[in-house]
Amino acid sequence: MAILYKKVVRSSDPTQANSAKKAYPVIIYRYSHAANLAEFSKEISNNSYLSERDVSSVLNNFCRLLKKTLICGRLVNIDGLGCFSLSLQSQGIENPEKLTAADISGLRICFRANKDIRLKVGNAATCSDELVFIDIDRINNKFRSDTSSKQ
Repeated sequence: MAILYKKVVRSSDPTQANSAKKAYPVIIYRYSHAANLAEFSKEISNNSYLSERDVSSVLNNFCRLLKKTLICGRLVNIDGLGCFSLSLQSQGIENPEKLTAADISGLRICFRANKDIRLKVGNAATCSDELVFIDIDRINNKFRSDTSSKQ
C-alpha cells in the first residue's frame, strides 16, 4: 500500500511571528470524496456471507450506539482500531468558579488510534511492512522531465 504525500513549507512555530520555515509532509488523498458506510457495507458484503442490507444495518446501529455510549460518559475502545472519546471546546475562563455550561462552545468526537495502527517508520511489528511513502512532487518532476525530454 502506498501513501502519497507532498511537501508544504510553513512556520515551525505558528505562535512566533519570525519562526523558521520548515518543510513538512502532508498526505494527498486519492479521491475527492470520503468513503462512506454504503461503500463499507458493499465491501464487507462482498467478503462475507452477509447481505449488503444486513451489513448496512449493523454499521448504522454501531454508529448510533457509539454516539449514545459517548454521550453517556464512557470511552469506546474498538480492539484493533482505537479509542473514541468526547472533547469540549470553550474560550476558557480565568476564574474556574465562574465557568458554566454556557461557556461551552462545542462538542467533538476524538479518536486515538491503537498502537498497531499508529505507524513509526522502521517498526517491523506494525503494518509498516506493507506501507510505502511516495513523494508526489518527485513523481511529478520525473513525469515532467520524461515528457520534456521526449519533445
